[in-house]
Amino acid sequence: MIASRAIFRFIAALIVIAFVVAAIPAHAGARKRKVGLKIGAGTLYTTFSYKDAFTKSILKKLDSGLPTKLVAQVVLESRKGKSITYWARSIEIVYDLWEEHFAITVQDGRGRRSTKVKTAAEAVKIAGILWRAPVVANISGLKPGVYRLRVLVEVNPVSEEMVRNIQRWISKPRGGHGDIEARSNFFGSFVGHFVDRGIGKADKTVSFRSQWFTLGEQGAK
Repeated sequence: MIASRAIFRFIAALIVIAFVVAAIPAHAGARKRKVGLKIGAGTLYTTFSYKDAFTKSILKKLDSGLPTKLVAQVVLESRKGKSITYWARSIEIVYDLWEEHFAITVQDGRGRRSTKVKTAAEAVKIAGILWRAPVVANISGLKPGVYRLRVLVEVNPVSEEMVRNIQRWISKPRGGHGDIEARSNFFGSFVGHFVDRGIGKADKTVSFRSQWFTLGEQGAK
């Protein structure tokens, strides 16, 4: 029974993830943003800022003592518009009114880690920049070709279930953190029946696509 419940929760997570991936903008008019790219040990790393997610109203809420949650999601997309890999990171910022510091908790494929800083500016610097994030593992398994990244960042998503499912995906990626194709295709037919209407509603959403780049034997260009 316990195993059955675990399988059901994992399937539910896959369904929500598949819907979220489909929601990340891929159309021709989507906003562009140049990102940093680097290959190391068979992994594609990316660096970019999304500090613009921290609007004035969100900055005012940071020192309220209430948690501020961010979810950053990155999809590798082929020239034909096919989603190849998926990567996500969740971040929580809480201001300790007694100790007067910001506690930041980050969870992604590298695990869960926490840090404390004194100012909101320091918190934004940590939470608002993706620095050398390993968004695509085992690039040797990819076909040489032209790709780009699609990115969706949400601040305080309405759907707590979506956040939990993404965190569950992060903690147990199953067979490689980035490989969504084999898993999401099977459950894709269920997505239309399990639409979380809270997805896409947040205090602030930042979405964009990166420049096109080539992945092949010589790395990223």
